[in-house]
Amino acid sequence: MADETATEKSKKEVTVKVLVPVPVAGNIIGKGGEGIKDIKKKCTAMIRVSGREELFPFAEERIVLVVGTADATLQVLDIVQEKVRNMGREESGNTRNKPRSNFNPRAKEMKIVIADSTAGRVIGKKGDVVKRIQTEHNVQVRLTGKEDWGAVPGERIATISGKDPKQVSGAMKDLLEIIVKDPDSSLNKSLVYPSYPMYDMYNYYGGVPPQRGYTGGNYQGSRPPAPMGGAPPPLYNGYQSDYNPPSSGRGRRFI
Repeated sequence: MADETATEKSKKEVTVKVLVPVPVAGNIIGKGGEGIKDIKKKCTAMIRVSGREELFPFAEERIVLVVGTADATLQVLDIVQEKVRNMGREESGNTRNKPRSNFNPRAKEMKIVIADSTAGRVIGKKGDVVKRIQTEHNVQVRLTGKEDWGAVPGERIATISGKDPKQVSGAMKDLLEIIVKDPDSSLNKSLVYPSYPMYDMYNYYGGVPPQRGYTGGNYQGSRPPAPMGGAPPPLYNGYQSDYNPPSSGRGRRFI
C-alpha cells in the first residue's frame, strides 16, 4: 500500500482530549453554550466538553474532546490555550498580561491525552523526538508512563509547558503531526471514565497510605511521606511520578 500523500494526511481526522481546569471548561462552553458554538464555527471541528461531574481520573479536571483535521484541531487547541492562560492572569489580577510572581503555573500548561502508541512516537528513539520538540520550541514536554499510578489503560498525558503561547502552539502542531502519522492513534471518544480501582493504596505504598496532596518524589527506595490522619490517595496531576514502588510483595500494583 502506497504511503499517504501530504494532502491525504492534511485531511485525515485526528482525535485528541485536552484536560482543563473546571473554571476554564465553563468559559469554553460560554453562556447558553454560545462559546462552544462560536468555536465550532471558527474551527470546523467537532468539540465536546465533559459534564461538571465527568472529570478525568485522579485529575479533577474536565475533558475537552476535539475531532477534526490537524489544522482545525490546532485552531481549537490554541483557543483553549488562550482561555487557560487567561485563567492564570485573572487569578493573579494580571489583566494586562504582565508577569506576576503569583501567576498560576498551570496556566502555562497544555495537557493533551494521546494514545499509548503515539506517546512512543513522541518520545522517539532514545528520546530524540521529544528532545527536538523541546529544543526547537523552547518548551518542556512531560509524558505519563504506562505504569504510573492512576494511569488510564491505553491513554497517556502529554503536558506541554512554556512561557510563550506561540512556542507551545508550535509544539502542539508537531504533536498533531505525529498523531496523523500514527495508524493506532485513535482514542475512545467517550468523556465518561469508569470508576474502576486503579490500585489499593495500602498495598501500593507498602502498607502506608500516602500523604494528602502527594504528587510523586524521588525517595530512592524509601516509602512516601507518612499519612496525615488517614488521608485518601493523592490527586493525579498529569505528571509522571518519580516514585516507583516495588513490583512485588507489599508494594505490588493494582492496575
